[in-house]
Amino acid sequence: MESAVLIDKEFDVVIGLETHVQMNTQTKMFCGCKVEFGAEPNTNVCPVCLAHPGTLPVINKRAIEFAIKAALALNCKVHNLSIMARKNYFYPDLPKGYQISQYDKPLATDGYIEIKTENGFKKIRIHRLHIEEDAGKTIHEGNFSYVDLNRAGTPLMEIVTEPDISSAEEARKYLEKLRNIMRYLGVSDADMEKGQLRCDVNISLKPKGSEKLGTKVELKNINSFRFIVKAIEYEIERQSKLLKKGEKIVQETRLFDPNTGKTYTMRTKEEA
Repeated sequence: MESAVLIDKEFDVVIGLETHVQMNTQTKMFCGCKVEFGAEPNTNVCPVCLAHPGTLPVINKRAIEFAIKAALALNCKVHNLSIMARKNYFYPDLPKGYQISQYDKPLATDGYIEIKTENGFKKIRIHRLHIEEDAGKTIHEGNFSYVDLNRAGTPLMEIVTEPDISSAEEARKYLEKLRNIMRYLGVSDADMEKGQLRCDVNISLKPKGSEKLGTKVELKNINSFRFIVKAIEYEIERQSKLLKKGEKIVQETRLFDPNTGKTYTMRTKEEA
């Protein structure tokens, strides 16, 4: 059954997904600390994941095996050479001041997942799959913010699609199939409530039949399939109304509020 929202015939919907999957390892990506959901704050930490001077990372072999297993199941090309890179940004729950990730030499590229639609099977291409470490967690309570670094260094796969998805329902079907594959392989429990499967949505509208993509809006960290559908449906409606009035779409990051069913601005993207 397709989405209840009637997509306006003036526009094509273009959606790409970036999904973070927490791998089902016993220890972190670059140290021997235990990966454990719900542990007392800052109990599963060590000098490596706390970024003490002089400490060096040692890669988790099991995480690499899991990522390769997932890449093959997603019909990706696994590369013989794969290089880690620093992604620099400043945030309280990132002790090193950078995240160990991958950039121009990812583990795997050029895969796909097939989903079933009303018009038959549709192939959703996977642009890349790379490995990285998770950040810690910041908890805001009243006038205070608390940092828990138990999650810092947890092994992740980031799986990025091409912009092949055309509706909220297709996005849901893709994510459900991805979750099922991860669980079947045993590489992840992919439990969204525990943050083991987190999804960012890139969405734009373009004139019907146009080759030129519209301005992209990113929806961040939506934590259930139902909310992903609602967020996409709302964003399609919001962008469609703006375009019909002759207004421009702002390239920005937006958050979804499940209480109102609406998205709101988190930050605006600065164009280079």
